Amino acid sequence: MTLGKQSLIGVFVLVSVIVFSILYILEVSARPFLQGQEQAEQVATQYAGVTSISKVARYNGEKSYYSVAGKNQADEDVLVLIPEESSEILVYKVAEGISQEEAKTIAKENGAGEISKVTFGYFKNQPIWEVKSGQTYYAIAFEGGKLLSKEGI
Repeated sequence: MTLGKQSLIGVFVLVSVIVFSILYILEVSARPFLQGQEQAEQVATQYAGVTSISKVARYNGEKSYYSVAGKNQADEDVLVLIPEESSEILVYKVAEGISQEEAKTIAKENGAGEISKVTFGYFKNQPIWEVKSGQTYYAIAFEGGKLLSKEGI
């Protein structure tokens, strides 16, 4: 083998090891979130009466919550907040608050540009929609639609 072929094989092996290492690290780092998501789904169905789940997200505010959207046994749309560090499960009927779309509109009225994410969460002892636009987060009260805070990173 010539020195050029050996170098090429060495570079290929090195790049392969780096790529597989990165993929392994990503898989290992995602595992806790996926396990938490599965637990949130189980809690929502067993303790909050959710019969079908349409979305699970994680909200990180004053405390961390898993947010589960779905339907209850009466076929009503519900939002469930499951705190990571407590057993107090909070259940809200979607019809009793503002929608995600209304929260986006309120955020835009208060300076938001392109919206990248909307998450149901809990802030200052009340349910909220957290709207992310760029590096700014808007906390919009679920009940009433009032802008509670606007924070940039």
